[in-house]
Amino acid sequence: MGFLTISAIGVVMGAIVDSMRAAQLPNEAVHHFLDQLEDGFSQVLYGEPQTLMLGLVFVLRRDVASND
Repeated sequence: MGFLTISAIGVVMGAIVDSMRAAQLPNEAVHHFLDQLEDGFSQVLYGEPQTLMLGLVFVLRRDVASND
């Protein structure tokens, strides 16, 4: 995966999470979406691409409260 591809995917993922939060979806819905991304990336990617994409999910996840 190229840097621009990873950057673009990160922007799209961030925009989706931001839109979910702006729509006032429960945090559990956002975490479910992020769980699905983690599962998908773990199933189809390996090595450095997997590490980078899972890192993006981690960055997005840390901004969503887990105790709501």
